[in-house]
Amino acid sequence: MKQLLTIILTILLLIATAASSLAQKVIVPVSHYPPWRIVNNSNDINGINIDITNALLQKLDLEATYIIRPWKRAQRMMKKGTADLMSGLLKHEDREQYMVFLEPPYKTHSSKAFYVLKDRSIKLTSYDDLYKYRIGVTLGTKFFPKFDHDNALKKDMGKDATNNFRKLEVGRIDTLILTETVGDYLRYKLGYQDTVEKADYVYRKPLAVYFAVSKRSPLAQRVPELNAALKTMVETGEVQDIIDRFLAKYQTVQ
Repeated sequence: MKQLLTIILTILLLIATAASSLAQKVIVPVSHYPPWRIVNNSNDINGINIDITNALLQKLDLEATYIIRPWKRAQRMMKKGTADLMSGLLKHEDREQYMVFLEPPYKTHSSKAFYVLKDRSIKLTSYDDLYKYRIGVTLGTKFFPKFDHDNALKKDMGKDATNNFRKLEVGRIDTLILTETVGDYLRYKLGYQDTVEKADYVYRKPLAVYFAVSKRSPLAQRVPELNAALKTMVETGEVQDIIDRFLAKYQTVQ
């Protein structure tokens, strides 16, 4: 009987240890969206969201495992439960069906800008001007409600922001939309500062940006802890300090 009890206790201990080990591994899919997510290769992933994610998870004794995936595929992984956590998300009803959005949002503003070639007579001074042009949009990305739901706009889907800059360069699109910090960063990093400019029209209304956890992830059980840790980070200014330090390196516009 003692031997059987010892075997049972050993098995239970191994199961608990394995479960604990699995719980420590948080799968975070990322795509290149600098300066928020800078993906050079699987061993060189950094950026603002990476620093914030690491700081948040460390408060729960968790560690992120970053995997490189296109933005749209990353969301499919969250839906299936093969990924645990994502950042840089706008809250939409379709996403809320399979993700739990952490509260509070870690950003309350996310300006959206449009970029055009300098040598073309394209003028964007208001939202209504957008109807005249072909707009490069990153597949799977939300920008702001009116734009996202406007089916009258001529949206040209591209696999990523870099690809859309190339399409703009060769005239396949007339303008492209990006988060302003991302567009300003890429315009410089890709060498388009002499040929591409930011249009006058920029969407600057408040826009909340969130972390979210897959409802099928074991991490969903720890959402209250994550919310509490994130709330402290936002209220103490830790999140903003991370953002400010990183943006200062590249002199981008927040």
